[in-house]
Amino acid sequence: MLKKLSICLLVGACSISSLFAVFGNRQALPSLSESQYKALEKGSIIDVRSVNGEPLTQLFVQGSEAFSRAKLAQGMEDGFSIAAVSYIPYGSKLQALDASERQLAIFNKIRAISTQEGLTYISWRAGNKPKVLIEKSSYMEDERNLNTLLPDPIATTLPRTAQSYVFQRDSSFGGNRYIHRYTNSDKEIFVAIKNISSMKVFGIFTAVPKESLSINMGTYLLDEGVLLTALISIEGRDPEVSILGYKVDLPSAFTRRITALQNWFVAQLVTIETD
Repeated sequence: MLKKLSICLLVGACSISSLFAVFGNRQALPSLSESQYKALEKGSIIDVRSVNGEPLTQLFVQGSEAFSRAKLAQGMEDGFSIAAVSYIPYGSKLQALDASERQLAIFNKIRAISTQEGLTYISWRAGNKPKVLIEKSSYMEDERNLNTLLPDPIATTLPRTAQSYVFQRDSSFGGNRYIHRYTNSDKEIFVAIKNISSMKVFGIFTAVPKESLSINMGTYLLDEGVLLTALISIEGRDPEVSILGYKVDLPSAFTRRITALQNWFVAQLVTIETD
């Protein structure tokens, strides 16, 4: 079980919201265990690692785009995947919006990637202490042009599909380019992220080849809150790589990234309540 999310900032009556979460989560995710339902209702992140085809789909709403991607990931023969889900109850402002307004507000917050700059994670190399993960985060004009970095876009209507190029520099893999592809519906916002440059350790040695990393994040609306899901898959790479005697445990590294990104998203929802 990963680090608890600070969700109580989103609602003034967490105990009441949890009563609704009991029903909503069990309907949306019927294959979870009793302990997993309780963990979700307490604000914990549930994660599953799949190295040898272990099931992942129990963390995703059946029929959703995220569920389809998880089904493909658990059938991957060469590589590994990490899946995670958490539950975030609506605050008063999100609760007051109708479904279409809520989806648009969440979509714009997910795309506010500049706010990821300074995002921290718990670093094993730093002695399990917080360390800055993302140093730079911005949209690009196209897949190669780093001379023109763009501000976060703001949509006035929810698009069914959208595509963007993103540059991020992080403390583990340096500067990298990604493509973000969104698939949205009345209940789900889903973004598939691919690395379009190789991710290197020490800026020299390739840890994750170009287009072999797949990061999928999504939200799914329930009556009283939102499910936040994440799925990371790496093809053609053993879980642990060794470079000049330095070992990189890729599942552990990317699990910590999932935790950091989900905590970032909770903070984004908090800003909707405080704006």
